[in-house]
Amino acid sequence: MAGLKDIGTIDSDQEIEDYESDESVQEEAKVKPEKKTRKKKKTKADDFDQDFQFSDPDDGEHVNGWNLEETVEHLRKKAVEPTITLDTRITEVRRKRKDEKKALKLEEDGAQTSLANNESSGSEGSEFDDEDEGDENSSGKKKETFFEEGPTQFSDVKFTDMNLSRPILKAINELQFTNPTPIQSATIPIALMGKDICGCAATGTGKTAAFMLPILERLLFRPIQVATTRVLVLVPTRELAIQVHSVSKALAKFTSIHMCLATGGLEIKSQEAALRQNPDIIIATPGRLVDFLHNTPSFGLQYVEILVLDEADRMLDENYRDQIEEIVKFSAKGRQTMLFSATMTDEVNELVLLSLNQPVKLFVDNSTDVAENLRQEFIRIKKSREEDRTAIVVALCCRGFHENCLVFVPTKQLAHRLRIFLGLLDVNAEELHGNLTQLQRLEALNKFKKSEVDVLVATDLASRGLDVVGVKTVINLSMPKSIKQYIHRVGRTARAGLSGRSISLVGENERKLLKEIVKQARNPVKSRIVAPEIINKFKNKLRDLEEDVQEIMKQEREDKELRITEMVANKARNMIIHRDEIQSRPPRVWFKTENGKAKEEKTSSKKTRKEEKLKKYKKMEPEELKARQYQEFLRRDEKRKSRKKRLHAFPPDEKDGSSSKRNKKRKKTSGKTEGSKAFEKELTDTSRKALSEFRSFSSSGNKAKGGKFKSKKKFKRR
Repeated sequence: MAGLKDIGTIDSDQEIEDYESDESVQEEAKVKPEKKTRKKKKTKADDFDQDFQFSDPDDGEHVNGWNLEETVEHLRKKAVEPTITLDTRITEVRRKRKDEKKALKLEEDGAQTSLANNESSGSEGSEFDDEDEGDENSSGKKKETFFEEGPTQFSDVKFTDMNLSRPILKAINELQFTNPTPIQSATIPIALMGKDICGCAATGTGKTAAFMLPILERLLFRPIQVATTRVLVLVPTRELAIQVHSVSKALAKFTSIHMCLATGGLEIKSQEAALRQNPDIIIATPGRLVDFLHNTPSFGLQYVEILVLDEADRMLDENYRDQIEEIVKFSAKGRQTMLFSATMTDEVNELVLLSLNQPVKLFVDNSTDVAENLRQEFIRIKKSREEDRTAIVVALCCRGFHENCLVFVPTKQLAHRLRIFLGLLDVNAEELHGNLTQLQRLEALNKFKKSEVDVLVATDLASRGLDVVGVKTVINLSMPKSIKQYIHRVGRTARAGLSGRSISLVGENERKLLKEIVKQARNPVKSRIVAPEIINKFKNKLRDLEEDVQEIMKQEREDKELRITEMVANKARNMIIHRDEIQSRPPRVWFKTENGKAKEEKTSSKKTRKEEKLKKYKKMEPEELKARQYQEFLRRDEKRKSRKKRLHAFPPDEKDGSSSKRNKKRKKTSGKTEGSKAFEKELTDTSRKALSEFRSFSSSGNKAKGGKFKSKKKFKRR
């Protein structure tokens, strides 16, 4: 040890020689003997591709935000776009019509300028007078015991005075929410206490933020060790679900709260993968959620602490009742339930379904109140002028209200026809209804929100909850069935303190609903008059365009049939190629069993159907009833003609052989000959029925009460 020299330390300034230079490495490589290459045994790692990489959830294939624009782009990537769109067909027809006009040198009428100022609007006098109707006596005692008293006065409180956390206040400041609305200032403190709520406020008053802000505040203090789903928000339509999800995502921007969207029309696999991660909040439509509850093994609602029903009166209808019952059955019993709508019901019998625990009643506005800044106008349609409705709506859209206008129609077919008419008349229009694909629906809504489209023709699909900024006018081609639906329709305008206008066409059969609207109106109702010259002018225009509309619809039907045949062919090819894989998949289950469906079919018997039909007929007027009966007769006649006729070995002499046989009258004969023939027939009859009658007659022994001979009266002794 003494012979060893001390090992010196390396100073920071001292340079170190690189012993592993390139030359030394090359020399070592020459010295090393070559090893024999042996075949390596296959390991588990070799079974996988070395270049495989997991996809990033932030790439284009996965949508985290589910914003409206992102959703449209995501669906557009995977959708097969048609070769010819409706807009291209309309432009082609318009170009052809222009060429024809140039060839024929037809000059347009100059009466449009003189008739531009013929519309007049004034307050309605005796036509819309109020009528006093007797109020129905409601069960007040039940409501007092069922509901808990809420605040009567809604004070002006700021968001900073509501004990909200800094991340939420930062998001509120970024969204430029200045002061809470009355429904928000009333709901947030009570929701933070964990009580059940029944909230009612006018359209456009911020009900989404009213229930989402206290939910986010409570979730900030949740245990993070285990991911569990604690909040469920149910909405009636897909578009409203995407809107609520985007608003909630913006409010939770500075938090670590995870959300998931579960609606129809979007990818099932990606939604199932998101639900398996147990997000904190689920925003869903009832049908798709029930599907996931029965077909996704690792997903459940047993730990849900808060259940929210937006547009609750719609969710409690007969169409959603079975699905809501199924969801309530799967969810936890000790949850907090919050219901919100602009037309919220306070009937106890409807709310018992959700097993509420003394809910607080927060009715900021009445369930029949419209926005304060809404100007309501009505156009009277006489009984003989019912066919002028389309012409009046087209005239309004072309002449006066061709910017940010929303038109509501009763049926999907009428919405499509009206959209084609407006396109042929050079109006930038789109349609929104249930016959469209999810991509087409979201594209139309997105264009209307961006003001790329001037007129949106829609059914009641767009009447609930959708927040479109800048809608100036709402036009109703016909009045809805109830005042609740009318309030939701006109609530698409005059939102968040802005002004708006609604124009409704009222027929003679709809005057009862009109009187109810006038009775509940905050501001005086106006009557609008459209000049008959303008109506006739646009009627003639629509009559000229009818052939082009039929041609466009015919081309669309042909394209649809081609797409269906391609889908069937692709399905058959996939069944042949991947038969084993497809058959190995478990079938998707729905909560209604076959026994339940069979019971429902038994209960809806023919008698009940006939009774319902008679009730409908009694409510109709005689002219309408005749038209309905005539339509049913034509339908039955078409069914008879479409039936397959019997094949005969020999052609009958007449056109209808059965009728000739039935119409043959038997020749009348004298009593004796007729009686003798009947007697001979009974003696020679050896059928089973005749033998049983003869035996019963002989065994009874009483000839008066015995057999049932047909000739007994004829041969009676005198």
